[in-house]
Amino acid sequence: MKILYIVPFVPWAVKVRSHNLIPRLARKHEISLVCVSTVAPSPKQMEALKASCERVIHVPHSRLRGIAQCAAALPTRTPLRIAYCRSSSAREAVRRALDETAPDVVYVERWRALQFVPEGIEAPVVCDPTDSMTLYNRRLKEAGAWWESLIAWEEYGKFLKYEGELARRADVTLFCSQLDMNCVKEQAPHERYELVPNGVDCEKFFFKSEGEEEPDVLVFTGSFKYRPNCHAVGFFLESVFPLIRKEVSGARFIAVGNGAHQKLASYREHAGFEAVDFVPDLRPYLAKASVAVAPLTVGAGVSNKLAEGFAVGTPVVATPLACGDLPARSGEHLLIGTDADELARHAVRLLQDERLRRRIALKARGLVETLYDWEIVSKKLESVLQGAVAAKASKHSEKAFATA
Repeated sequence: MKILYIVPFVPWAVKVRSHNLIPRLARKHEISLVCVSTVAPSPKQMEALKASCERVIHVPHSRLRGIAQCAAALPTRTPLRIAYCRSSSAREAVRRALDETAPDVVYVERWRALQFVPEGIEAPVVCDPTDSMTLYNRRLKEAGAWWESLIAWEEYGKFLKYEGELARRADVTLFCSQLDMNCVKEQAPHERYELVPNGVDCEKFFFKSEGEEEPDVLVFTGSFKYRPNCHAVGFFLESVFPLIRKEVSGARFIAVGNGAHQKLASYREHAGFEAVDFVPDLRPYLAKASVAVAPLTVGAGVSNKLAEGFAVGTPVVATPLACGDLPARSGEHLLIGTDADELARHAVRLLQDERLRRRIALKARGLVETLYDWEIVSKKLESVLQGAVAAKASKHSEKAFATA
């Protein structure tokens, strides 16, 4: 297949979904990439993208212009997330790419990039918002900071009506969890939806050896440009970690990810805490830890950090929200806590019980190997794309037959 792949960012390591899917799809298919972002790809990023894509088109987008577009959209029904990305240059770049490449299918990651695709094109459009923005903003308005709650009220009300319209624009809409899919299905029940989960590279995140683990270390991984991760670390440091330190006085907590130094600066004085900014390989930090934590209180979808911890063999303590509809059972694949006390008890129990850590780690590794390796996930996406092409071709045939 010839795939026109459109994203509103530069695909690189912190954009886990596209970073893993593009090179795998490129093994058998021809990919033309259009990425729209405020920051241009670095030479290293461009080199990596060109290794997988027949062509790479970067469309610059002004941050100031995006903010002005958000301000103009406030009294309208358009969500700010959509308004920020409006770009006539991006629409023109996509239009040219459609003419020049004649793709078999157009794959769009995130709702906000769907506006770059002209309506009524020949090729089927598969949109992958990954998460429901209605669900995300519903949770944010309840658990975010006051200024986040204000924005979330605005966005929730708009996406509650707008997300269904976006789903109707696509031939197929993908989500990483059934919860997110069901939220949008309420708005547009008759459209075609598919589940394509997030994954993990089980070869890169290989199971750790006994000598890699250090005692009493807890780790959190994720991009801190994503606000729910900042909320999670704040909640953990203020409400959970002090309870753990009462039982395990030497416990250390490491938060690793893009933007950690800047976004977590206010927590530097917490005893036993360390923030580590972007690293090209998260595995050594996961392998060093006795426990990985995912205490998310805001967000949507299923967190990649669970799958990465599962793969490496570091048992996970998480909130129910972090798990989404992941078929993982508390006590078997991980430990789930609903509040600070329960999360702390689970973490202490794992820190103090090596046999329990090992048992849970082996079960969790088996789960991701079976269902969530990126090799499996990419084949699922490939099947969805091929199905969309076949369905569109069938519609054209039926239409031609009816008019003959």
